[in-house]
Amino acid sequence: MTLRVVHAWLFLVTAVAGAKADLPLSPVSPFRAPDQPAAAAAPTEGAPLEFRGVLVIGAKQQFGFYDPAKRQSVWVGMNESGSDYRVTRFDAGADTVTVEAGGRTLVLELQKVKIASAPVPANLPAAPAANFGAVAPAVGPPPVVLNPTPADEAKRLEAIAAEVRRRRALRQQTMPVTEKTQ
Repeated sequence: MTLRVVHAWLFLVTAVAGAKADLPLSPVSPFRAPDQPAAAAAPTEGAPLEFRGVLVIGAKQQFGFYDPAKRQSVWVGMNESGSDYRVTRFDAGADTVTVEAGGRTLVLELQKVKIASAPVPANLPAAPAANFGAVAPAVGPPPVVLNPTPADEAKRLEAIAAEVRRRRALRQQTMPVTEKTQ
């Protein structure tokens, strides 16, 4: 490159930079994290609708609502029309959803799951003590014999009767005391 081309190039860069220096700077930096959205509104007290669940399939979100007055559940997509409800905002961090229903804007909180364990009956039998040294008896029918003789058939029937007696005895041991008298 000749010296004149270099000078022309520098002149052009300086002229463009000088012209841009007079422009105001943008107040929003592209390197700064975006501002957090406004804090979610508090859930609407006494709302006539319950927010029961969220279903995400790919990029599509479905929101489950239950109307106790109608005893009816419905699933609605984000900004989806054609239903009595229209979801306008979902805050996954707070588990809240903003929904337009019946001309009102409601903020609903996801219903908490209520799990209770069943009561344990007081008269449960004690678990049998484990005897690790004993060998378990053979359970099940004897092997199949092709063309059985009457003696083979008698052995098979006796093995079945013994298994029935063994299972009845085990059942009697595990039954509560009130049922053993029958």
